Amino acid sequence: MSLWGTKDPRPPGVGSQVVPRNGPGLVPPLSQGEIQLPGASRESQGIRSLFEHLAGYSGLRILDLGMLSQGTARYLGGLGHRINFASLIHRFDVVRERNRDAGLDLNSELASRIVRIELDFPPNSFHAVLAWDVLQHLERTAMRSAIAHLSKVVRPNGVMFCLFQGDAKNERIPHYDCGVDSMSSFSIREAGRRRAYQQFSARELETLFPQFRAIHFYLKRDALLEVLVIS
Repeated sequence: MSLWGTKDPRPPGVGSQVVPRNGPGLVPPLSQGEIQLPGASRESQGIRSLFEHLAGYSGLRILDLGMLSQGTARYLGGLGHRINFASLIHRFDVVRERNRDAGLDLNSELASRIVRIELDFPPNSFHAVLAWDVLQHLERTAMRSAIAHLSKVVRPNGVMFCLFQGDAKNERIPHYDCGVDSMSSFSIREAGRRRAYQQFSARELETLFPQFRAIHFYLKRDALLEVLVIS
C-alpha cells in the first residue's frame, strides 16, 4: 500500500506541457500581457489538473501557503480534505522589518530557519500544496529554502500548484490573494504591490524545482503562468 492508499492517482490530464526530470524540456516564454480578472474568478487548467491528480481520494492533507481563505477551507473541506494554512510571505515580512531596523541582511541560514519554523511539519505530511503567488515574492535564498523544504513535506506523487508573473521588470509588482472556487477555477484579487524579488527567465523556471520529478506548464494569454510540479 502506498502513502496515498490503495488507489494509484492518475497523472494530470492533457493540456499541459510536461518537463520530466530525466529529460529536456522547454518552458514557454512568459507573456507580457495584462492579467485579466473577470469577476475575480479565473478558469484554470492547472487547478483542473491538480484535482484530476487528487481524484478518488478523501481525507487528504493540503497545505495552503497564502492567506487564510474561507472559500478554500469551505470547498476543500466539503470534499473531505484537511487544510493547513501557513503564510510564508507574512513571516518573511516580519523578519525583514526586524532585520532592517537592526541593519541585518536576510542570509541563507536565517531564511532556512524561518522556513523550518513556519513549515514545521513531519516528512510526507501533505498530498498537495497550494503555493499560489508566493514564491516570486521571496528572496532567492528564501525561495530555494522553501522549495527544498516543501519537497520533504510533500508525499511521493504529491503535487504543488504555483503562479508566476511574466512581467516582473518593475520594482513593484501586484501580489495576488487566491482561493479555490471549484475543480476548474480559483478566485484572484490584487492584495497590493510588492517588491519583485524574483525575475525568472524561461530556463530558470524550468530548473527551479530540482527536488521534484516533473513540471507541468499551462499556457495563458496574460502575464500569469500556472505551474504544477509533481514530487
